[in-house]
Amino acid sequence: MPTEKHLISQENPFLGLTVLLVDNVNDTQSTIANMLTAMGFKNIVLAANGASALNILFQQEINLILTAPQLPKNDSMQLLKQAKVSPKTAKIPFVIVAETINQEQVLEAIKHGVSEYIIKPFSEKQLVNQLTKAIFDKHTSANKKLSSLTKKHSQIATKKSSQQPLQILVVDDVIDNIKIISEILRKEYKVKAATSGEKALQICDIDPQPDLILLDIMMPVMDGMEVCRRLKSNPKTQHIAVIFLSALDQTKHIVQGLELGAVDYITKPIDPPLVEARVRTHGKIVESNKLMRNQIDIMQENARLKEAFELIKQKGYHTGSSSVRKRI
Repeated sequence: MPTEKHLISQENPFLGLTVLLVDNVNDTQSTIANMLTAMGFKNIVLAANGASALNILFQQEINLILTAPQLPKNDSMQLLKQAKVSPKTAKIPFVIVAETINQEQVLEAIKHGVSEYIIKPFSEKQLVNQLTKAIFDKHTSANKKLSSLTKKHSQIATKKSSQQPLQILVVDDVIDNIKIISEILRKEYKVKAATSGEKALQICDIDPQPDLILLDIMMPVMDGMEVCRRLKSNPKTQHIAVIFLSALDQTKHIVQGLELGAVDYITKPIDPPLVEARVRTHGKIVESNKLMRNQIDIMQENARLKEAFELIKQKGYHTGSSSVRKRI
């Protein structure tokens, strides 16, 4: 478990910690492992199924369990229940990383003591925040935790009721194309622009990051394919949705782009209704992902609030009982 030294580390709270990463999909396992390495975890122990994960938990010191929901040989829920039963592993923070939200599954995971339930896609910053809560939240006193959770609950509710417009980045070396697309989108979305791949990568690397990128394939120096490749290989930016802008005769490039991780493409010359429709479709997916995270945050914070209340009630009861015995 985290030591006091880990708790007070201001530079990087994850230094020196060992995480058990459980996933049977190699690409997903590799991607998350790279993110964890970038975050500073000392050791990343890999397991492809629940049975192997359970064996590892009893063989070496683990500070965090990070698992996919569906696993061969014991799924994540079975692994969670088994981990929470044993005194040796019960206090290890347990985080589930899922593709989609299943409310029944989330509620069951919360019931059995899951620390965090994370929905893909997520940025490295989001992962840092979630894992920080999972690892260090239990070291907070009940009263302080209750105050913090109440404030957090209010922030989540406020965030839900005041959603900001999506951030769209248009990348094209032809300024006229940027002007046309910006004019189409700026009434509904917050639009930024870049005339080179290098500038686009710089914009994506800082907050607030774009939610969606309209990316021209054919650009000098760094083309759209290379920009997409770099975005999807960087843990900080791989969650950003990419729609390619392409000429009708660039079918081969479009296929390559989709294989790299782009979600769609729009052909040139620009057709305003088509641009609006494609952006609206994928914008709804982005918004849906944000809403799912909000719903899970609320469910988890409600569970933590209840736990904090119970702790305070128990402490008050024991204190009161002690004082009564003294008077008698």
